[in-house]
Amino acid sequence: MQMRLTLPLLLLLGFFIVACEAQEQSSKTSIAVVDMARVMRDSTPGKEGVKFLESRQTALQGQLDAIQDKLEKNPEDEKAMQELQRVYAVSQQRMQAEQQNVVNILFDTIQRTLNDYCTREGYDVILGSEAAAAFNQKIDITDAVIAEVDKQKVEFKPLPEARIPKNDENQTGDAIKNQDDAKASETGDKKQTGKENAVKPDGNK
Repeated sequence: MQMRLTLPLLLLLGFFIVACEAQEQSSKTSIAVVDMARVMRDSTPGKEGVKFLESRQTALQGQLDAIQDKLEKNPEDEKAMQELQRVYAVSQQRMQAEQQNVVNILFDTIQRTLNDYCTREGYDVILGSEAAAAFNQKIDITDAVIAEVDKQKVEFKPLPEARIPKNDENQTGDAIKNQDDAKASETGDKKQTGKENAVKPDGNK
């Protein structure tokens, strides 16, 4: 039985450190901490982003499964194998681009929300909990931030083809063909040269 190719689904998380606009001078710095992983996972936009990516993954995986089903019936089908490699490379490239686009949209939305919340509530700095070695749970504002993010309207749409990065893997079939043609041409040239050398008279004799 052949190993079936499966597209990975991964959401990238990062550290957030929000410096708010200058407030009135105070003798004490006001700092808050937010768990960005929870905001990404539990907020409504975060859940919608995951559902969108899962739907894209399901659609692309369906194309791969159809080709792999064909190969299971006829493992010697070279054209189907080449098509599987090409579709997998293209699908993987698309999923990476779609995932990065969703992460960028979510980060932008959360960043704007944090900036507004930071200024409105009078904080000097909001740190991501991942960046804090230790902190008092009293300054954890994650629940409040999730509530604010839930108010944001976020829409996820598939990227147009023009915005999907291309790489050499997408051209696997053409690259192999071009290499074979080049080798065949080189072999032909060597044979021709050999024939010419074989009949070339030796001028020194």
